Amino acid sequence: MMVDQETCTQCGVCGRECPLGVIAVGEKDFPVFGNGCVRCGLCVSVCPVQAISRPAPGALRGKAMVCDHCPVGCDVPEGFLGACQRYRNTDGAIIPARPLVMPPQIDPEALCHNALMNRPLITAIGAGGTYPDYKPAPLAAQTRVQDVDVVTVVTESPLTYSSMLLKIDTDRAIGEETAAVTYRGAAVGHVTTEQYGSKMISLGGINVMKSRHRLKATRLIVALANNEPAELSVEGGAKLQVQVGRPPIINGRESEDMKIACGAAIMGMFGPQLYTLADEIIILDSDITGLFSESHVGHVFGFDWRGIKPRGKYGSPGRYFGYPGDGWGGSDVTDPAEAFEIVEPEKIRPGLKILVLEVTGKHAALLEADEKKRFHRLALPEDVAAIRDLIAENKEPSMTSAVYMGGCGGSARSGVTGNPIQLNRAVHGGDVRLSIGGVSAFVLPGGGINFMVDVGPMRWRPFSWTPAPAVVAPIEYTMAKETYIRLGGHQQNLTLLEDIQKTWLVRKWDD
Repeated sequence: MMVDQETCTQCGVCGRECPLGVIAVGEKDFPVFGNGCVRCGLCVSVCPVQAISRPAPGALRGKAMVCDHCPVGCDVPEGFLGACQRYRNTDGAIIPARPLVMPPQIDPEALCHNALMNRPLITAIGAGGTYPDYKPAPLAAQTRVQDVDVVTVVTESPLTYSSMLLKIDTDRAIGEETAAVTYRGAAVGHVTTEQYGSKMISLGGINVMKSRHRLKATRLIVALANNEPAELSVEGGAKLQVQVGRPPIINGRESEDMKIACGAAIMGMFGPQLYTLADEIIILDSDITGLFSESHVGHVFGFDWRGIKPRGKYGSPGRYFGYPGDGWGGSDVTDPAEAFEIVEPEKIRPGLKILVLEVTGKHAALLEADEKKRFHRLALPEDVAAIRDLIAENKEPSMTSAVYMGGCGGSARSGVTGNPIQLNRAVHGGDVRLSIGGVSAFVLPGGGINFMVDVGPMRWRPFSWTPAPAVVAPIEYTMAKETYIRLGGHQQNLTLLEDIQKTWLVRKWDD
């Protein structure tokens, strides 16, 4: 790495952030890079005054090898680890530095036993509740399944400590992270961290449930969980119409697409089909735009940098963080000629071609430079149209889904055990399986019985609410009968599944 001593302020940030700790920054010293420096470029990206630069690719030292296991491309000296600590240069070869770890052996009998507990005998939908919590669960069903006595204890329980994570699969922007989300004029949540192209909205939670908007938040969560549509507004962002299992409507227009990968990953996935089409290739994306010539896949196919930079902030070689908008790939680029800027004009020759694509294959443009280094759009060749269509074939449909999150407090405890902590331990230990509305829940690690569950597969409008306000969730605990007895469950509370089907008004799941 090279340091511009006139620019460097000797702040020491580069040394503190270096993953290998090979940068020495003394009280009066400029950064000094040790023998173990692998030129990962992290110090370049964190330097507040841009005083550090990375040598040109290929400027290797001695027996250093380029690691191609991630976009960074560390130059690893012999005997040293890369920045990630996963690979080492050993005798001129980049090899894994850690032993391969094998999982525990599977016990077939335990696997079969656990599979029997994965689905409740009955759901809690329509079972009734246990309020106040000292009352026994309304139903504890028992039957024999493949030589195992199985018990499911159910209750419909009011949960104030609950929320919903709304997942919106779309390439279109909805608003800034942390922006407030309103429903019928009430603040009921906020935009949270985006996950691989999906926009996330958090609704409810205890602080919202204690606010003056708690009733609207409760009714919204129940409506969405019961597959009803709702209209939301993001502060400073979009107006949304959402319904679980359907595409979102964003600012009055139904969203169609979700990318299968970011721009840089699309570039790698389809590199063999792309590299013959132009002198430079840009895959536009609101998250990570790809630049072919800088990437590892570009190097494999012998690409040289053409003196242009795509719109976005540099992240690592071939990867630029895009800006969200209503343009190509959910970015703010609406004209392919504005997808890049010329950094080194001397590299632009007449006839140089730049292919601009976007992550869902909706758009493609081939641009050619003239004698004045201006780019003009060409008619789209058949081979370019074919790769555009291939990328489009690999996009996913835009969709709305929702995960309900809650915490089981006193619910059904008296129907299972008189000592609630035993039930907590049994759930976390896997002896008791938790499901909500007939769908298996994921129990979060740590204390309590905090769970997450996909509401999409649920049937029969499983959720309701009380004016407390609280969301009423159908909760099921399924276990072997011996576990039920061990936890303190009373056999007199058990009812044979066959008898329940005779005496209760029963609907089948798929009716």
